[in-house]
Amino acid sequence: MNKSLQDFYSFLSDELKCECDRNYVIKEKKGSVFRHINIKKDGKFFVLKQEDGFKAGLFKDAIFSCDFIVVSDDEVFFVELKSNNTEYKNDINPLDKALKQCESSKILFHYLCNAYNLNKSKELDFKNKEQFICLYPQKANQQKTPTNLLKNNPQLKKIEIKCDKNGYLELGWQFFKNISKT
Repeated sequence: MNKSLQDFYSFLSDELKCECDRNYVIKEKKGSVFRHINIKKDGKFFVLKQEDGFKAGLFKDAIFSCDFIVVSDDEVFFVELKSNNTEYKNDINPLDKALKQCESSKILFHYLCNAYNLNKSKELDFKNKEQFICLYPQKANQQKTPTNLLKNNPQLKKIEIKCDKNGYLELGWQFFKNISKT
């Protein structure tokens, strides 16, 4: 990770950081298939967490964001986790909701970059280096992708991933680099 990206990370509030020793840790709410996501640090990126219903005291209603953001020198991944067993109100397709959550996080991320640039007289720019990702759980006895996650949406990469029976998932930088190649 280059010096300007390290400085940017240091500039950000601790509320956005999800560090834990040698890992970044994201914890999901009860009922989610993904309960604990562990992302190994290796100095090439950092991870920002997004709390449900992010609001920052500026809006009357909560602004929903993606679950976490992975930032490297040359790419930004906005990642939303969707469980197959989640109930959705008003027949909202989970991929439509995931896309909106990623778009909200993108706006917030650009705000953070602009605030940093203004404060430090820098020019961090991640436009055209961003990807929206939706991770959903692989079912042990199911070969097909769930119907509610089949909708075609070219802006959002849908990736089926396996976690253990306790909802634990471990990822590394190579996982994200492989996504960027597809």
